[in-house]
Amino acid sequence: MTSRRSARLLAKAASPILTPKASKVLKKPVTKKPVVRVAAVVLSTKVPAVDAGVTHATLADPGMMEAAILYLKSADPKLGQIIDQTTDECSMSLPRDDDNETSFVSLCKSVIFQQLAGNAARAILLRFLKRYGTLTDTSKAPLLNDDSSELQLTDFEFPTAQQVVAMDVEEMKAVGLGQRKAEYLQAVAEQFNSGALSEKMLLGMSDENVSRTL
Repeated sequence: MTSRRSARLLAKAASPILTPKASKVLKKPVTKKPVVRVAAVVLSTKVPAVDAGVTHATLADPGMMEAAILYLKSADPKLGQIIDQTTDECSMSLPRDDDNETSFVSLCKSVIFQQLAGNAARAILLRFLKRYGTLTDTSKAPLLNDDSSELQLTDFEFPTAQQVVAMDVEEMKAVGLGQRKAEYLQAVAEQFNSGALSEKMLLGMSDENVSRTL
């Protein structure tokens, strides 16, 4: 589930039935030259069967990312040339993403990283984890008080929702979090801790419902 935390931009793109809103969007030309519409590209792409347990098609699904790239290349030939020249893999995941992390952890990381440069956000997250997280390798415990140590984000388990709810906001600010971010983290934790939000619930929602819920 590499992209579940970032976006499900093509949630219903695999369906041949377009909503009125989608139809209006597709009627608008992307450039002055005729282009292949996204629906046509997606529908002409051979998409492997989606797991029966998956409700919505996403850019993490096989074939969806390829369809999106084909559309970009057809809509903008110059961009297409650049895409063809790059050797990097196109992905919706961010450098901080972990395929195995929960939606709760992903949302908390998004709060911490919001409106910050990557390096600054990672430094704050590392300080947060050093204070509140759990080391996966206890032999590295002596490094916790060493600011120049080589501890990485992957050396820690993120605190649980219950633990975040119990944190003191003023202490959270001591690791570099602002007042609002500390409050947002606790608000997210409260939702998961109370059961108002859950992993299963978010996975079954459409993009629109996820946005409204959050």
